[in-house]
Amino acid sequence: MALAWACIVPADPPPLQDGDLESVAVEPPRDSVFRPEEDQKELRGPVAELGGRLPGAFPGGFPLPDGSTVFDFGDVAWDGEGGEPPSAEFVSLRLPLGAPAAREWLLREAQAVGWRVALGDTMTFRRDHVWVRVAIQPGRTASSAAARFEYRKF
Repeated sequence: MALAWACIVPADPPPLQDGDLESVAVEPPRDSVFRPEEDQKELRGPVAELGGRLPGAFPGGFPLPDGSTVFDFGDVAWDGEGGEPPSAEFVSLRLPLGAPAAREWLLREAQAVGWRVALGDTMTFRRDHVWVRVAIQPGRTASSAAARFEYRKF
C-alpha cells in the first residue's frame, strides 16, 4: 500500500544548484481575463476634413467638401498674358459628392465666401488677383466625383 501512495505524492524538489532559478507560482496575466468594466473606451479624434495634404500654394479660403481626398498634384503649363507664362500647379481630389452635386456645392460655397465664377466646360473662380480653375468628372460611384483644381503659384 505504501508503494501506491508514493506514486501519488510528488517528491520534494531537489536542492537548487548555483545558477538555477527558483520556481515561483504567479497569477495569470491581467489581460487574460476579459473585464468589461475595466476596458478602456476608444476616443476618436475629429473627422478629417480633408484626406491628404494640399500643396502649399493652394489658395487659402477656397472651400472644399469635407471628406475629400487628395490623390494627385503637380505642375501645369498655363498661358500667361504676354511674356513668360506664370507657373501654375494642380491638385486632384476625390469628392464625396456626385458630379452634379459637387458642382452645385462648389458654386454655392465659393460664392458665399466671395469668389466670382465664370462658367463653361470648367468653372473659373476669381477673388482679388487669385484664380482657381475647376474641372469635375463623375467618380466610380454615383455618390463620388473627381475634381482637378488648377491655380497659380505665388
